[in-house]
Amino acid sequence: MNIKAVTFDLDDTLWPLREVIIHAHKESNNWLIEKYPEMKNVLFTEQEQKMWQTLISKDGTLRHKLSELRIKVIETLLLENGIEENEASSSSKTAFDIFLNLRHDIKYFEGTLEVLESLKEKYVLGVLTNGNASIETLKIDHLFDFYLNAEMVGDSKPGAVMFEEALKITDLKPEEICHIGDHPENDVEAAITIGMRAIWLNLLNAEWPKDKNFEPIEVTSWYDLEEKISNL
Repeated sequence: MNIKAVTFDLDDTLWPLREVIIHAHKESNNWLIEKYPEMKNVLFTEQEQKMWQTLISKDGTLRHKLSELRIKVIETLLLENGIEENEASSSSKTAFDIFLNLRHDIKYFEGTLEVLESLKEKYVLGVLTNGNASIETLKIDHLFDFYLNAEMVGDSKPGAVMFEEALKITDLKPEEICHIGDHPENDVEAAITIGMRAIWLNLLNAEWPKDKNFEPIEVTSWYDLEEKISNL
């Protein structure tokens, strides 16, 4: 059966993420430390790292709301260190805006936009992401027919909800959709579990996990994607 729709993960699939996030986090925290020098002993420490899990343990839905979670982490740390409530709320949002702006300062993998333009002519294209990158901010929304993230559906990959929502939107059978992503579990295994086809876009030279009992369809260049999809 021919593939009629292709869905994509974003981070580490359309662009490499690690250095972008590190830089965005650093600049956001540096702004806070400049404004509140006492936060130097809190940010970039284990205390900051633990706050993420502390807040998730209190409200499990936050694991699917990365933007809200980041703001709450900052705000809670400010409150715990004597910053007045209104100011903590305002500063946490400003710090997040700094982070989010830099989070979109990405560089695409070679061939990404060129291949997406070509695929757009043949398939329905969608985004399925756990992250908070905005295709509108990146000005690539014209390349996609729909966009879903974890916050929108209340569930993160490898959960099935995002994939099920894509089936509803496209009104297609699972085997008529190919999902493409970098993550063995969140993208490849999750898509296959629901009955979709999947391609492991391995652009960072990762090793396929030994505990997976199947070999993925692997592609190591965007330029090889179109032929691989057409051969499914």
